[in-house]
Amino acid sequence: MAARKSKKLGRRSYRDIFLDKLRELVGDEQKLISNNAVKEALDWDDEQYKRIKGQLLDENLIVVGRGYGGSVGLANAPGAKALTLFISYSHADEALKNELLKHLAPLKRLKLIEAWHDRKLKAGDDLDHEISANLEKSDIAVFLLSVDFINSQYCYDVELEKALELHAKGLLVVVPVVLRSCLWQHTPLAKLLALPRDGKAVTAWADRDEALTDVAEGLRLKALDVLENK
Repeated sequence: MAARKSKKLGRRSYRDIFLDKLRELVGDEQKLISNNAVKEALDWDDEQYKRIKGQLLDENLIVVGRGYGGSVGLANAPGAKALTLFISYSHADEALKNELLKHLAPLKRLKLIEAWHDRKLKAGDDLDHEISANLEKSDIAVFLLSVDFINSQYCYDVELEKALELHAKGLLVVVPVVLRSCLWQHTPLAKLLALPRDGKAVTAWADRDEALTDVAEGLRLKALDVLENK
């Protein structure tokens, strides 16, 4: 009886088998693998694969991407480096920026993103150099739009111009986020799909948390797209 019990306890669960196989496929990288590749490596049928993947999603142990057939990756890959999110905003919108950061916290815990903004500058830093350097090494640049942003010479003429140059070269993904109603459709960002959905300003929503959750989800999906194409 004791031997039988020990043997039973020694069996790995399906969730552990799934995670071990995924670790084997991705190594120490924060990247996504196609569902078909993982399923074939496990030699599981569709029903079993979807069931265990669903359990791991509920436990926030994996992340999923879109694309043909979908993809999957470890939420906390060992040694993985989160994508850097550069946030450009007017200081008039600091309170809204801080609220957005709260909604992005779950993505930080998943090691999916790490946000950078000018409040991370330290005394004595060269402002122009540090902002430019952090923008250049970022994966995604988020521009928080309002009339104050558009009227900010530094945000609009320096940060935005440089980001769009990097975007045109395929070195950076640019995402507009409309915080307050403004004529952003008459800026160079008009050609890009804005968040929240339909480009409706965050402050125009009846529930501000719902608007910011929509922004956070949109950024989550964009981050997964970036990972999928790395």
